Amino acid sequence: MYISQVTFESAKTNEETLKGIMKKKAAATANVAGLASSEIWVSETPERVGYTHVIKWESRERFKAWMRDVHSKEHDPKDGRSGPPIAKTACQYEGVDAASL
Repeated sequence: MYISQVTFESAKTNEETLKGIMKKKAAATANVAGLASSEIWVSETPERVGYTHVIKWESRERFKAWMRDVHSKEHDPKDGRSGPPIAKTACQYEGVDAASL
């Protein structure tokens, strides 16, 4: 199992923008080969809100193929140059058998 996680966080006043980003992310992973599951989580405080897209893949290779063949093509080079300030954090994890530790 390979997990990709990306979080977008901003001021509460930018929540609709964040929701739009998450809708695009969810659509980009719909019916993708090698996808085990896709979930969106929210975390909020009175001032800030963050949306996290957690994608579980069958393998690292399936994730890399999606990044190469699909995900990289959906990005506009102008993305992130205008609009509200939004922090983006991305992490990837690989499952480990606890018995092997």
